Amino acid sequence: MPADALLMTIVVVAIFVAFGGALAWADRQTSAGRIDPDSKR
Repeated sequence: MPADALLMTIVVVAIFVAFGGALAWADRQTSAGRIDPDSKR
């Protein structure tokens, strides 16, 4: 695999990981605000 293709693969994977992390963080932030006894198990 050429170096530029490997670099592009790493960049795309990093973008997906960052997007998933941002979604998980935002979900945790919003779910922490509301009082929901089901979420505290």
